[in-house]
Amino acid sequence: MAISQARIRPSRLMLYISLVETLLLAGLFYAGIATLFYDKFPLNSYGEALILSSHISLAMLVGFFAAAMLAQSIREGIKTIYWLSLLNLLFIGIAAAGGLAFYGTIIPYYSYLMALGFFGALFCTSSVLFYAI
Repeated sequence: MAISQARIRPSRLMLYISLVETLLLAGLFYAGIATLFYDKFPLNSYGEALILSSHISLAMLVGFFAAAMLAQSIREGIKTIYWLSLLNLLFIGIAAAGGLAFYGTIIPYYSYLMALGFFGALFCTSSVLFYAI
């Protein structure tokens, strides 16, 4: 399917996908802050593991909704939404790679890469949301 600028507004499904992803990103941010404040590596208690598990679970849900947003943008054929969705998926990949590298090495510089990917994804997702409104 070719990407064109035939339609002016995205569908309601795109609005709902981007809204849910924006809310999931907000939850991911709060879980990340809780991980920063309350977790010590290596994990020693059930509460610490629960906080980190919620952060990782929300990150996987964000990745799933980013893939759904990209698939819907291809289906709708709006160039702007397509490029924002593709950038969103790229930023989520950068954040995931930074998070995995940070968790594997406990080097703080990788957390900056995770934050860069997070804010890029938040920008792209909220842009799609405002475009769909």
